[in-house]
Amino acid sequence: MKRLAALAVVILLIALAVYYVVANLPGAVDSSLGDTDGTGGPGGSNPGGGGGTVVASGVERPAEATLSHVAYVHDGDTLYLQPDGTTSRAEEITVRLIGIDTPELRPAVECYALEARDRLRELLPQGAAVWIAEDEGALDQYGRSLLYLWTERGDFVNLELVAEGYAWAVDIAPNDAYWPELEAAERSASDARLGLWGSC
Repeated sequence: MKRLAALAVVILLIALAVYYVVANLPGAVDSSLGDTDGTGGPGGSNPGGGGGTVVASGVERPAEATLSHVAYVHDGDTLYLQPDGTTSRAEEITVRLIGIDTPELRPAVECYALEARDRLRELLPQGAAVWIAEDEGALDQYGRSLLYLWTERGDFVNLELVAEGYAWAVDIAPNDAYWPELEAAERSASDARLGLWGSC
């Protein structure tokens, strides 16, 4: 009997180990998140455009979002994009993320500026596809395009940076389509002392 019980425990441990390895393979689906967008995985992307994509944050990529590619991330809230199908540096657009503000790199490096820049580079590495959408005001006073961004897999970049404590939420009318979500994310990050809230 003791041998049978020991054998059962060994089999159970092996089964658990196999399950753990399979569940952590690249591309494995976390069934706890559910198939929120009909693509077979949690918050999957919709590369063909049309319709929105539901992500874990609950913020859907708008149907009018267009595809672009990352040329270079300057800091936590400013980057350069190449519209889809272009390769010329002359066609790059300078983007300022709507609804957020991150610590500055210049003239002096402010607290958490490097971390914010590095996090945006993780979310949007050079060459990565990114979906972009405007709000009411297309440009800021410096001629930069004011945009909301979604990663190819559907993460709402502006919101992610606030929720993780890399950015403050800022409400600058008329660009306030996602202000309630950004404000709530900032409150949660501040309460939890995430990122700059616990470091600066």
